[in-house]
Amino acid sequence: MTLRRIPLVLALTLVCFAVGPLAAADLTFDRYHRPEEIAAVLQDLARANPGFAKVHILAKSPGGRDLALLEIGPETAKTAKGLPSVFVAADMDGTVPLSGEAALWLAKSLCAKADLRTDRTWYILACGNPDAAAGYFGKPQLRDSRNARPANDDQDDAIDEDGPDDLDGDGIITQMRVKDPEGAWLAVPGEPRLMKKADGAKNEKGVWKLYPEGLDNDLDGQFNEDGLGGVSLGTAFPHLFKYHAAGAGPWPGSEAETFALLKFFDTHREIGLAFVFGESNFCLNPPRAGRKGDADFNQIKVPERVAGFINADPTRTYTMAEIIELVKPLVPPGMEVTEGLVAGFLELGAVVNPLEEDLKFYKELSDKYKEFLKAAKLDAKRLDPAPDKDGSLELYAYYHLGLPSFAMDFWTLPEVKEEKAADEMTPEKLEKMTNDEFVALGEEKIDAFLKASGAPDQFKAKQVIEALKGGQMSTKQMAEMMKQMPKKPSEEGADPKEKALLAWNDKELGGQGFVAWKPFKHPTLGEVEIGGARPYTDNTPPAKMIDGLLTGQVPWVFEVAKKMARIGIADAQVKKLGSGVYEVKAWIENKGGLPYPTAMAGRNQHVLPVIVTLGGQGFEIVQGKKRSLVEAVPAQSSKLVTWIVRAAKPVKLEIKAETQIAWGDSRTVDLGGAK
Repeated sequence: MTLRRIPLVLALTLVCFAVGPLAAADLTFDRYHRPEEIAAVLQDLARANPGFAKVHILAKSPGGRDLALLEIGPETAKTAKGLPSVFVAADMDGTVPLSGEAALWLAKSLCAKADLRTDRTWYILACGNPDAAAGYFGKPQLRDSRNARPANDDQDDAIDEDGPDDLDGDGIITQMRVKDPEGAWLAVPGEPRLMKKADGAKNEKGVWKLYPEGLDNDLDGQFNEDGLGGVSLGTAFPHLFKYHAAGAGPWPGSEAETFALLKFFDTHREIGLAFVFGESNFCLNPPRAGRKGDADFNQIKVPERVAGFINADPTRTYTMAEIIELVKPLVPPGMEVTEGLVAGFLELGAVVNPLEEDLKFYKELSDKYKEFLKAAKLDAKRLDPAPDKDGSLELYAYYHLGLPSFAMDFWTLPEVKEEKAADEMTPEKLEKMTNDEFVALGEEKIDAFLKASGAPDQFKAKQVIEALKGGQMSTKQMAEMMKQMPKKPSEEGADPKEKALLAWNDKELGGQGFVAWKPFKHPTLGEVEIGGARPYTDNTPPAKMIDGLLTGQVPWVFEVAKKMARIGIADAQVKKLGSGVYEVKAWIENKGGLPYPTAMAGRNQHVLPVIVTLGGQGFEIVQGKKRSLVEAVPAQSSKLVTWIVRAAKPVKLEIKAETQIAWGDSRTVDLGGAK
């Protein structure tokens, strides 16, 4: 070995120590881990705990990184699982480092505490988008949710030829602003660090044009329009997938990473609960309603080609319930007519909003989660988590797989405290008012409230009042909608999120989260200024905060997992009818706090019913089925299954209630035979 090679060997050794063997007890949360380190930690946890932990490499990213999934539970040696499982994915966007740390915290806890893993399997994907996640550690640092697949974004003759450039050499990519008579931007009055769009209605005129920091490398007049990377994995799943959108990919599941996950869900039908760690939060705010779909299930028009078949009038509209009643007489005995069946038959399109029955458990758990955060002293006012995105894994898990699906975020910027008048209307006050009390405020005050809340311009007091009086809306429903609306920019034009970022930058980061605008001589734009928010400042807290945030929030996953649907047999009874004939009854119960299955699963028929069987020898079923299907069992409820059987001699019958995602049960009963 030459002396020249010694430093290289030393460097490689240090890297091995950095991402190599790491005992579970040594894993600390005082820094952010690179994607390669996360994969190595999962491998080490599996090596240290071979009896109940195992790593699956689901795919290789275009950047050559492993998509590593850790399985924890009592059935790691089995291909076919008999116990239900929980699936946890983190950082599907690849731009939320804290979410990957949360997944590692969860994995470490499960390995350390046997009682958390004894009766179910846990699947933990701690870094769902490793190529993009590497961007946090890259130089220059750039926040980009796309994987490393080469893509011709600008449809020219070259690929990935015009990405960002670190012009000022500070190691990060920010923005450029250049004065231009055609500019649409101006500095916020009183806060020149922030920019806002000029408002023509206020006689404002733009002064600046904004660009991402970089050069026009391909000389096409655009800046950074074709950088490294291809597909944003966080929005590449089937539900509401946006074809032809920037970074969308050609179709859902087009990437090795997303296809591997779709395949994993298809081959692991025992998954009964899903969590996605990222920037959205269904634990705080139930899944978003209000999307406009292709079909209104309260005003369905039946096509002429179908109308005659189901005895419908093609000139009028029907509710879904009315059509179900029309279809029922036409299906074979025992076949259930569901919304999913009708929607598919009439080609009504995808469901785009959560079903009301499911929103009940989401809202109930949301209230409990807020109490949980309060007990952990993590209930300080912060900016709302990002709304769920079309094409996300959390939406796919709920709408397509029918699973209780919980997105979770762990930090947003603290709210900037602003003094409000005592009589100022807020969504919180609205929630506590009756419909009549709110209507009594009058059109003027209601219009002012709507405007201040950022409601669309066409959303006027008059129509709100009519909806409240007519019962189509309640103050509580309206308050929920208001809470989900984007915050209205302040009077001086500053976006609330940007104001919060500056406040955090000035108070907690010592100015390191925002780069002051500085002049720069640009080769094609001339005199420009470079500056703006540092990437990740708004969603990634300092490393010193990681442990406290995770310790106080990740355990909520265990609380929700305790509420998984759990099917059992509450009771079984035998009644002698005479001449060797018996009535056998079994009450199939759901001892969990979540329904079996969700209303969405009932609609899309993805989750199998509870299969109830009657087994044994020497008996005959006179009435009932040897294999009965119980379609649904609400939380903390039961359903009765009844048989009439004949047995000439004393026999034992075994009643089984079987599921893939909610355990199951068995019970033995005795028949006395004919006497």
